[in-house]
Parts: sequence; C-alpha cells; structure tokens
Amino acid sequence: GEDLAEFIEFYDPNIYLYNSSVAENILFGDPLDNAFNAGNLSLNEIFNEVLAEAAFKELLLDSGFSFIEELIRFSDHRSSDEEILKLGLIDPEEIDDYKMLWYKVKKKGIQKVSSKGHNKILRLMLGFIPQKHHFFHFSKKLENQILEGRVLFKEKITAAAPDAISFYQTSNYMHTQSILTNIFFGKLKEESSAAQEKVNTCINQLLIKEHFLKDIIEMGMHYPVGTKGDNLSGGQRQKLAIARIFLKKPPVMIMDEATSGLDNDSQARIQNLLETHWKGKSTLIAVVHRLDIIENYDRVAVMKDGKIIEMGTYDELMDKQGVLRELVDGKK
Repeated sequence: GEDLAEFIEFYDPNIYLYNSSVAENILFGDPLDNAFNAGNLSLNEIFNEVLAEAAFKELLLDSGFSFIEELIRFSDHRSSDEEILKLGLIDPEEIDDYKMLWYKVKKKGIQKVSSKGHNKILRLMLGFIPQKHHFFHFSKKLENQILEGRVLFKEKITAAAPDAISFYQTSNYMHTQSILTNIFFGKLKEESSAAQEKVNTCINQLLIKEHFLKDIIEMGMHYPVGTKGDNLSGGQRQKLAIARIFLKKPPVMIMDEATSGLDNDSQARIQNLLETHWKGKSTLIAVVHRLDIIENYDRVAVMKDGKIIEMGTYDELMDKQGVLRELVDGKK
C-alpha cells in the first residue's frame, strides 16, 4: 500500500474517491442491473429515494448548475471538439442544449425547471470526477453528504434489490473488475506509463512472493485476442509480434518502427534486449525515427527521398558533422 499510494486511490468506504465520479462514489460498487448504470441513475426510483432521504438532491442540482456554467466556459475557450470529448461527459454538439438549460435556470430558478431539466443536470453532475474535471470544484458539504448517501444507498439497495450492485468489499472478489484491480483494490490515479510501470513492478513482486505468477501467466495465455488482435491495444499487438519473432530466433530481423506504439520504458527494455541478448546472434535491420536508440548499432544509414545519403558508425557520422549530426543536434 505505501509503495503504491502515490499512484493508486484505494477503495475505502469512509473516504471520498477523487478519481471516481459522483455516481461511483455513491454506489461504491459496480452495477449489475442496467437500471443502476450512470446514465440511468438519475431516473432510478431507489436512487431518488436516497437523494430525498439524505436531503441533498437540491445541493446536487445547485452544484450541477454551477458545473454546467463552468463546462460552458470551458467549451467556449476550447477550439477543438476533441478536448470536450476527452472530458467523457457530453458530445460537443450537446453544448448548445446545456446553454439553453443554463439560461432557463438563470431566468426561472432551478426549482421551476422541468423534471426533464433536473434529470439532465443530475446526469451531468453524477459524471463529475474531481481529478479529471479540474475546471470545477464542489463544496465539502456536498462531499460529506455523498458519503452519508453512500451508506444509506447500500442499506436501501441491499433490502430492495440485493443483486443489483456488486459493492466494493475486500472480502469479496469483484467480478466486474480486472485481476489487477482486485489485487490492489482501488483505481489508478493516472494513466501514465510511469504509474502503470510502477504498479506492474510491485504486483509482479507480490505474485512471485505469493507463488501465483505462473497461474496468472497461464490465464493470460488463454486470453481471446479477437480477430486480428482486435481485443488488444496497438502497443500490446506490437509486443506480441516482437515476442513471436524472438521465439523463432531468426538469423535476420527486420523491424520497421517496431516499438512506436510502446511507452518509453517498454521501448528501452526491448532495445536493451536487442543490444545484449541478440548481439552476435542475429542481424538486425531497423527503421527508426528515435535517434536516441541508434548509438550502439554497428552501422547507421541516413536516408532522404528514398536514397542513402550517409552511412557509417554512429561516432563516424557524428564526427563528420553531416546530416545525422544536424538531426541529433536539432532534437536536443
């Protein structure tokens, strides 16, 4: 826990999770019934009973109105629809609808807006994630009431629909979550390669210590990758292709930007493997654009317009003060 606290927000029923949405904080579990999905939650009868009993529906609506105001301001200062999509809240074309809703609330007051308008505000507010949507901040009072609502919601749902939610508990396996999440029981604070690398290293050490690594690897080997690897990311497909080549131990390897989809740490590991394990065993012809990985190649060829204009060792070409030297100096 101490090793990963910088990278993971551990699930704790007594604290607010800043890397999770308002809906996820109230549910504190994964919906098994579609009626409790984030998109349907504002219309859910049990959920609305909890809002009424915990007396914070008005507070959620007021915060939601302020959230809409900041979202409109955010969109007005962004020229790209891509940045709106990255928020994971609405489609860019919905902005005009929210502007109209904001104008109605401003003119009539939030209590005189239709139930449809209330649902729209609630649905947006339920998707708010503090660590992701930095342009908006909500009150500590609402945060505390959400924690109270979390307890009340669990009581209500356990009595009314016990199979609707898979609540987060250390004693139960979370079937809707990955094996990795089940082990560290929390959510990554960031999706960076550095964070993922640190978490993976710690988890691997744990699996080795608990004599469980072999079982996990065997499970992974049976993972259905889909047609042409559709179930894998671009980086995973590249790693798989490289592993396949390494297993065949070919006398000649041709790699065309073979690690372009990988994070820096993965690229460095594969490059180190090529320079140590494969040196003297196989001829490697590599097409690269990253100039920081070519120093240890026996020969470097610089191409322009389909023709080789320079060739030699890395040191020879750097001393020559030619095109490679200009490219390397230009990258610094």
